[in-house]
Amino acid sequence: MATQIIAIANQKGGVGKTATAANLAASFAEIGKKTLLIDLDYQGNATSYFGLKFKAKHQDKSASAGLGDGVPLADCIMKTDSPQLDVVPGDMGLSKLSREKILDPGAALLLKKWLDCPVAKTYDVILIDTHPSLDLLFQMAMTAAHHYVVPMFAEADPFDGLKYMFSELGQIKSGLNPSLYFLGLVITKYDDTNATHNKFLALLKKFSKSNGINICGIIPDSKAIASSSSVQKPLLWYLPNLPVTKAYLKLGKDLAKDLSVKRIGKKQKVPVIKDTPTEFMEIFGESRNAEIF
Repeated sequence: MATQIIAIANQKGGVGKTATAANLAASFAEIGKKTLLIDLDYQGNATSYFGLKFKAKHQDKSASAGLGDGVPLADCIMKTDSPQLDVVPGDMGLSKLSREKILDPGAALLLKKWLDCPVAKTYDVILIDTHPSLDLLFQMAMTAAHHYVVPMFAEADPFDGLKYMFSELGQIKSGLNPSLYFLGLVITKYDDTNATHNKFLALLKKFSKSNGINICGIIPDSKAIASSSSVQKPLLWYLPNLPVTKAYLKLGKDLAKDLSVKRIGKKQKVPVIKDTPTEFMEIFGESRNAEIF
């Protein structure tokens, strides 16, 4: 199977994007997929998840070195405790790169061109953890990716920015990356004892079905997510028997199965945001107007 490049994206921060990228990477590695995680967020949180931030700084290995200074991909890769999982660290240099290159013609193609090399082709899966913004880094990730996944909470606020993100993706698909494929939503921090979460999910499934949008997985809420980040280990390496860990492993298996049916080049429209029915906002006790799929 050809290398599959997947971007994990949501312009809203704090929705479990990096936790999903890191734990999904560990899950792919667990099921035998040679995996590369590219940290394209200058905060470097995905890099920290694997305890590599300090080491990367002193070894001068980073995505910004490759994208900004032309360092080959092979020289920017760092090993993790799993032989199946490598990381390209993120650092503050990406912020500088984003500002300096934003007006350069073809800047959105930098990551795609960087990954067009023999080393990249040795991986089964390349995951890109994106910065929570519709900036140049987002454009680079979505131009290089074959697919993307959107993590979100089972709450109203995470939908606020989706309209603008899908609008930006529509422009990218119309020019830079026509074959970009939306694998679906991942509901994070889900509490099945919370009536609001349950009502939200039921409504989301209804809208997703009518609009052809897939829900990839549902990740239960757990304090272990924060604690695994603090000890700098993905859940599979830290607390492998928890429900949240098993949910991320299932997500990896489900996506791997989905990707085995070759999707690269398959045409797909970007989801369209429409007005929200009043009953959706009533779930949250709000009367303001909002938008959803």
